[in-house]
Formats: sequence, C-alpha cells, structure tokens
Amino acid sequence: MDSSTASCKHLDDETKEHIASALWMRDFESDTLPDEVREQLSDAKNSPSAFGARMTAYLDWLDAHPQSHNPSYKRRYATLKRFCAALTPHQAYVMAHTFLGLNASQGFEPVPNLADLQFPRDHVPQLRARVGWHFFVGSCWDATGREYGVEYVVYRIPLLTPALAAHFNLTDVANQIIELQLAISQAGDQHYQADPVVIAGTTGLITCGLNPFHYSVGRNRIESTNDDSFFPLHLAAWGLEKRGVEPRELGIDLTLTSGKEYLLQGANGCMPCVDGIGTLYYSVPNMALAPGSSLRIGEETVTLTRGTFWFDHQWGFPSNSNPQSAVLRAAHNTKRPEPEGWDWFMVHFTGNRQLTMFALHTRACAAYYHQTGPQPPATMRVNVMGKYMDERAELSNTAGTLTVPQWVKSTYTPNPARYPVTDTWHPNRWEFTFDEIVPKDIRSFTLAPIVETGQTNYGANGSHYAEGAVYVRTATGDDIGRGFAESVEYADTTDAMLTLAGITDPRARRVLCSPEVSSRLRRVQSLLYVAMHRSELRRILASQQGLEMFGGSAPTNDHR
Repeated sequence: MDSSTASCKHLDDETKEHIASALWMRDFESDTLPDEVREQLSDAKNSPSAFGARMTAYLDWLDAHPQSHNPSYKRRYATLKRFCAALTPHQAYVMAHTFLGLNASQGFEPVPNLADLQFPRDHVPQLRARVGWHFFVGSCWDATGREYGVEYVVYRIPLLTPALAAHFNLTDVANQIIELQLAISQAGDQHYQADPVVIAGTTGLITCGLNPFHYSVGRNRIESTNDDSFFPLHLAAWGLEKRGVEPRELGIDLTLTSGKEYLLQGANGCMPCVDGIGTLYYSVPNMALAPGSSLRIGEETVTLTRGTFWFDHQWGFPSNSNPQSAVLRAAHNTKRPEPEGWDWFMVHFTGNRQLTMFALHTRACAAYYHQTGPQPPATMRVNVMGKYMDERAELSNTAGTLTVPQWVKSTYTPNPARYPVTDTWHPNRWEFTFDEIVPKDIRSFTLAPIVETGQTNYGANGSHYAEGAVYVRTATGDDIGRGFAESVEYADTTDAMLTLAGITDPRARRVLCSPEVSSRLRRVQSLLYVAMHRSELRRILASQQGLEMFGGSAPTNDHR
C-alpha cells in the first residue's frame, strides 16, 4: 500500500488514544503521523476483528490442551469467545492477563533450573516469557530542595504463545502487548499518575535490542548511550493524567550515570526457579541521576540537580502459574491457595547500603485485604524476607518483621472514566525490624510516604495498587535514606477488569468470577497421585532454586 494513502480508519477510538499518548500527542491525528507509522497502523493485523480472531484461536488452543489436576475451563473459554468478535488491544490485554486460568502457563519459554544471568544480554526484554517488566523508581531533588518520587514501568505480555503467533505470521515483537506506567509525586504535595498506555506490537511502535541496549514504545524509551556499557542510561516518558477538567501532562527526561553492582534476587537470580516456572530477577541499585535531568508536571518543567534510582528487570511466569509436571500440580491441589498479592520495598540507606524486601499475602491476613469500610484496618504484622547489599556490594539473605500501624483510603484515579475509585484502605506507614544480618544502626527503621494522602496507581488491567517514594527514618526520627513502597492486591477490582475486557453481560460475569476451587474428588485424586509419585516430587523440589525466599515451598496456585 502506498504510504500516502494508508488509512487508520479500522482503529477504534481508544486504541487511537493510546497510540497518540505513546507518540506524545494529546490527540490522534493521522495526517501528522510519519508515513512509515501510518502505513504500519493501516495493516489489517491492527483491526478489532483481527485481535478477536487471534484471541478466539488462542481460546480454542487452550480448550484443546487441558492439563491434568486442573479445573475444567471449557465453560470459561466458551463464555470468553462470545466477546471475541472484535477486541481492542486493551480488551485483549486484560482478557489474556486476567481471565485465561492456569492453562495459560503452557507454550511459553520455561524458566531454567539455574539463572545464568549475563549482561548486557539480559537487559533486553525476553519476549517469549509469559510476563516481564522493566521498572525504575527513585527520589530526586531540584535546586530549591523540592523533592520528588518517580516511577516508570514498561510491562509486557505476549498475546499468544510463540508457536501460535508464528501461525498468524507475527514476530515475537508483533505478538507483544505493552503497558506503560508513569507516576510522579511531589513531597508534601500531591501524587500524579499518567493514564496507563496499552500498545500492541502490531503497531510497529515497539523496538528493542543491543549495541547499544534500547527499548522503546513510541517516543517513550530506555536506552544506553554507549555500545559497550549500560551507563549512561537515558529514560524518557510522557503521559496525560485525565482526572481533571483538562488533561495534565507528566513527563521525565532522566539520565542515569552510574549504578552499583548487580543485585541478583533470590538464588543468584532465581526468584524462584522450579519445574519450569518462577521468574528470573535482578536489580541495579544506587543509580546516580545526572544534573540537568528534568521532569514535567502540568505546565511546569522541573530541572533536577541530584537523585538516586533503582532498576528491576524481572521475567518468567506470574505467581499463579501452573507447574509443568503433573505431580507438582497435584501437590498444589492438596492445600488451600493463598490470596494473590504482596508488599514490596526497596531502601537506599546512608553509607551506600541497600535492602530489598517483600511479604506475600496470606490467608492469616485476609482481614486486611479488600477493606472499604469507614474505619481503617487494625495494625497488621507480617513476616518479611529480604536481600541486603552492604557497602562492598556483598549480598546476604535476611528476614524480619513488618508492622503496618497506619492506613490510607485513596480517592485518586488517573482517569475516572476508565478506572473507578475503589475506596480501599492501603498501608501508609511501615515499621521494620530485621535479624542480625542487617547492621545494628539500620536493623530497625520506619518508612513514611512523601505524600501522606496516598500514592496509589492503577494498572491497565484494572488493578489498583499503592506505589510511591518514602522517607527512611529511625525510631527517633533521624533521616537515614530514601526508598519505595509497593502494596498490591489490597483492592478488589474484578468488576473494573471485566468492564475493561468488554464483558458486561451479568451471566458471563458470574461464570468468569466463580472460583474454581479444588473439588473434594480432585483433592483425593491429587493426594493419591502424589503418594504414587513421591520420588519424582522429591527430585523436582531438590532441583529448585530460590524457594527458601518463599518459606521453602512453591507458591500455591490461584484457582480463580
């Protein structure tokens, strides 16, 4: 097709909106697009009917490949197919991300038994993994001493298995759906989040590679400026917060000049690696911000003089994924699943010391999740696991206790038309005590948000979570660093997810929201199967890496 006559008429309005944001445009204007972009967008692979046909084929494939010791998803897949005549990329993303069940762990690149992370190779997104993300958070200051917290995330999933994508003549890049998240907080003032952007690889707007490392979605980018070095690293992103009468521009233009040694999470990067599932995960802490970097909030461009950032790259499978072996799937049926969700933290202490820590949600703390009443929950106490990096970059596993004495109910949303306010209580102060692995002067500390009224964000799949910069203080109030705190799955956003997926029929909602709990018969069958295959189960668990961070056993399946 001649680029001058290429048409984007088959694109729906929401998709045009997302594409415009990825290209840093307030409105989609086809005539102003570069010819090569307009030609790529005109391809029939970007049409709603094409996304619907691909999702239908994927549902048929899943239906034809049931796994043992699993719930039956036939009714669920039949229900979803009713809504697949035409799908936007956003609807396909939510459907693939949220509603496909345990079977959707099949067909993707398995997690190896050992991480064997290599750089710069593993900076690039691993496009055949089930999920993956590049995550940057940090604290920064301008010349007047004003302080800001910044979060920039590029989150990706393949829409189809790699083999099915090849059947549709899609490359690994074209098979991706990418979500962009950008949030900025100003200390003592407000928190802002850009409306999340969802971009399909079929648009041609996604690029990634090495020599030098680069990862771009439209004009949003993560890029090294040298072929043979990760640093200097340039981050550029833009978006629109849409909660007011007029959209508010948010943007970052940051250069990170250096960082500390690689912090390999879990067991040398396995977080965990067991039976082909889990994740590979590394971090780069203490990244220094170049003076002259900038951020934008509305009409104001802020020139920054200093800052410290943290980078995470993680890929593999979600925590509710299905193991490859029948015996481990059966073993999971013998116990009740834990609720989805977690709390995650990173801290840069004075003295060039770092700590990253997490606590998974548990049934014992169920009374603290999905709370929307007029009064905040009581004080919550949970165990936490962590990885400590000392000033010499030596790593140690550590454990401690977390107390949450304060909560906040946020009424914030970046786009009320798309992400309704949940009125859910989220943690808003965190008190830690760690074991003797952590030096005495930082063994006990408190995290307090730089914006007391809440730093909550929304994911494009409808999830509502808390994420923001925090002060790090001793019990007596001494300033000993900065960090970030994240709380996920405290809010029940099932209705929002269904709406975003285009599923409005009440009967369909009942089918998709009915929990697929293990039946008594399936539990008995699973117990017998495990008893008959104990040696295989022992062999699998003996080869695992990183499960000690989860208490020594694989995370349980979500039978939603």
